[in-house]
Amino acid sequence: MHGRVFREKKSSAAVKVVAFVVAVIVLIVLIYYALGSLESTQEEKQIEITQDAIIKAAVQCYALESRYPTGLKYLEANYGLTLDTDKYIYHYRTIGSNMVPEVKVYLKSGSTGG
Repeated sequence: MHGRVFREKKSSAAVKVVAFVVAVIVLIVLIYYALGSLESTQEEKQIEITQDAIIKAAVQCYALESRYPTGLKYLEANYGLTLDTDKYIYHYRTIGSNMVPEVKVYLKSGSTGG
């Protein structure tokens, strides 16, 4: 009977070790996904900031020249706009010289923050 009690304690210790290892693995996976989510959120914020900067430069052009620019190159050359074409794809479409242009910024496939 004494040997049987000893084996039960041994298996109980093994279960605790396995539970600990599983808990550590789950914790590592959760941290990994949390960091990925944080990076994604930061990237979305950067895209929003970039879109806003383009629109502000276009509005400044309209205020000074009474027309919206026809393209991003004009804003880069005349209004100090700097674009990262290695990381982002820019969609800029004018609707008319007196209408705010349509602006979208997309992360290029394979690009990551940092």
